[in-house]
Amino acid sequence: MKKIQVVFIAIFAFSIAFVQAQTKQINLEQTKGAFTTENLTLAAGDYQFNISNNGVDHELGFVLVPKGMYDAKHHIQTAYVKAPVANGKSSMTSTVHLEAGEYEYFCPMNPTPKYNLTVVDEVETIKLGQVKGDFDQHGLTIEKGSYQFEIANLNVDHEVGFVLVPKGMYDAKHHIQTAYVKAPVAEGTSSMTGIVELEAGEYEYFCPLNPTPKYNLTVVNK
Repeated sequence: MKKIQVVFIAIFAFSIAFVQAQTKQINLEQTKGAFTTENLTLAAGDYQFNISNNGVDHELGFVLVPKGMYDAKHHIQTAYVKAPVANGKSSMTSTVHLEAGEYEYFCPMNPTPKYNLTVVDEVETIKLGQVKGDFDQHGLTIEKGSYQFEIANLNVDHEVGFVLVPKGMYDAKHHIQTAYVKAPVAEGTSSMTGIVELEAGEYEYFCPLNPTPKYNLTVVNK
């Protein structure tokens, strides 16, 4: 009997760990009257939102709704924070299952504007490697859609990154911020970008930390 109990506990613990591994955490920071992340694109799946309060002198919260449906009856209740968030603190939501579609998030206690959250079914990963002063792919043509870029540092002896812009628009204000890597990429490692929604048009990618030339990325209609 004791052996069966041990096996059961081990299976139960593994199940919890597996569920946690499948649930992705999204960190969202609020300042006075605003979120610092002004829109999101996510793949369909399970998420927890970690809401932090940076400089708001009262408690705040988090509301997630299907786009345009702001009445309390439409609030996704699993997306409420587990405790009101005081200045300098953070609080998690429960696990939120998101299907493909359009949503909005905001905080009526701050209050903030309403920000778009897009959930997509399919996300394609594009792998790009960097060597010293160069990428291993010199130009891309892809169909419009949802993408993540996996940036690998193959032999550069310092951290590298990734910048994607509309063609010819190199100022930081034009950077597609969801295309930034989630962490600087040290030699021998890789890092993913956020999910980037690309419409038909001409873009360029480069790394100012390497630095590399600017390469064309053409997005065409399907």
